[in-house]
Amino acid sequence: MNAVDGRPCQLTVCRGCCCGTKKKVPGVDHKAQLARLSTIDDHSGRTVPVRTSKCLGICFQANVVVVQPSQEGRAAGGRPVWLGQVTEDKLVEAIDDWIFEGGPGLVPLPAVLADHVTSKDAKKPKKRKKPKHSKSAKKERRKEREKAERKAERKAAKRAGEAEPDGKKSETEKPGKKKPGKKDKKHKKGKKKSGKAGKK
Repeated sequence: MNAVDGRPCQLTVCRGCCCGTKKKVPGVDHKAQLARLSTIDDHSGRTVPVRTSKCLGICFQANVVVVQPSQEGRAAGGRPVWLGQVTEDKLVEAIDDWIFEGGPGLVPLPAVLADHVTSKDAKKPKKRKKPKHSKSAKKERRKEREKAERKAERKAAKRAGEAEPDGKKSETEKPGKKKPGKKDKKHKKGKKKSGKAGKK
């Protein structure tokens, strides 16, 4: 058996908890996609075997398709190529064309598939920061605004010679009521004594 008569390319298609479901990937005819992948032939006219997997572990990349090299392609250094987010017909057609021409190890990856290359060890991307119009962002902006207002109040109070606005009423809040000084206290005591002396 020569290299050409050896094992053809193979496909592993994820169809389980996430891949191939309308809940995870709406707007795609998953059954039709699997049926289309099952009709792919290579340049020798051999139908490419398709194996379905319940889960390939990178659910955030649904739908996932793994292209295994042919025996000839593996001998030439080809390795399995993991493709994620295979949700468009043009991507399935590109996989078909690639395998027909030779697949991994024999023919370069088509440009349309380049952005879909992933791996079994791919990490789920971190969540993006919440947009500025989100509730938490509004709260943060309100806190910053209130903080700036308090700072401005403290500065204004210092300039006016008032105490910091911490709940205590300053002298300016009670116009006409001054705290009695030592002289005022003595004066009041004197009045009380003189009043008592007069009564006697």
